[in-house]
Amino acid sequence: MKEFSLQAEPFNGTWIDCVCNNAISILMVNDRNFEYLPCLANARYRLFSYGNCNESIEFPPGSSNIVTPLLDMVRTLDFSPYLDYETLTADKNDPVHQIIKDCLHRGFYIFVDVDRFYYPSGVDAGKNHLKHPAFIYGYNDGASAYLLMEDCIQPSKMESYMLPYDRFDEAIAAAGSGADSYYIVLVRSKDQEQQFFSSYTKDQMRGNLEFLLKEEQSPFIDHAISSADTGVTVSYGLPVIGHFAEMLEQRLLAILRDDFEHRALAIKNPYYYRKSTIQLPFLLHRRNGLEERHFQSLTDEYKKLCNDWNLYGNTLIKYYYKLKYMKDLNWMAQGELDALKRLLAKLYEKERDLIDRTRTVLG
Repeated sequence: MKEFSLQAEPFNGTWIDCVCNNAISILMVNDRNFEYLPCLANARYRLFSYGNCNESIEFPPGSSNIVTPLLDMVRTLDFSPYLDYETLTADKNDPVHQIIKDCLHRGFYIFVDVDRFYYPSGVDAGKNHLKHPAFIYGYNDGASAYLLMEDCIQPSKMESYMLPYDRFDEAIAAAGSGADSYYIVLVRSKDQEQQFFSSYTKDQMRGNLEFLLKEEQSPFIDHAISSADTGVTVSYGLPVIGHFAEMLEQRLLAILRDDFEHRALAIKNPYYYRKSTIQLPFLLHRRNGLEERHFQSLTDEYKKLCNDWNLYGNTLIKYYYKLKYMKDLNWMAQGELDALKRLLAKLYEKERDLIDRTRTVLG
């Protein structure tokens, strides 16, 4: 067979990460309502510091791209109730292409680590060595290429992408440099009859809100650096919004670092999270019989919070491009910085108020 593909279409309802977005694509094949799944993510605001000092903006060379001077949001989704996973270990001398094609015909979607430097096109092609879990849902022998779902053309936007077999060979070899084998992760739905609206509970939603409020601080273990003691501290919880605002000027200067573009997703992560939770009142309405007037009012509040985080993210993007070319903060009027600090203070209060209101509705 020269051409084969499993059902798949890009999920772009909101951005979580490439693996989660593609896993949601798998689930949506049987029930499109799984597009609401990001509403149920465990999420917390996050802030990194170096040397256990809030204002520090320098991070160890080679540190992970998630280590950012900006306020960030981390989200996790548990797919274990919905998806089955298997991991195959293929020796470098094994016929990897045949293994992948056989697994596709058995109904498995595939994740395999590659280096996007070797892609024929995209933001990292020929520029940046980025180890990345490619998502394969088919192949086309006529084009000598695999069918992927990728965000390599426009970061944080999934779309179909064809990766030629020869480029795949280079990319998988580079990602596994120094190893004698490749790991191929196979994924498929546990139950094709699984329905999203019967899969979540009020207790789960309460737990998500409690997790969002949970405060924690600990040393950050960075697997990209060999040293166990990196000096990087990570803090979680709503108060980090205020901590970030307190040292706003110093932290904004850190976006001038040469490697910042690979850490820039933090700019929009709070917005992406709150974009997904706009649908939370609808889930409450379905599960709890929330009255129509309360449903609409709560939805409006979630939309306003999302819009404020979007304003925050767009403001930082504007700062980034101006700083990139002007190289200092002198152009920024104190009034602009004060306005951004006031917005962050407003966001903190809105977060607390909306969490309290949602908890009350849940009962």
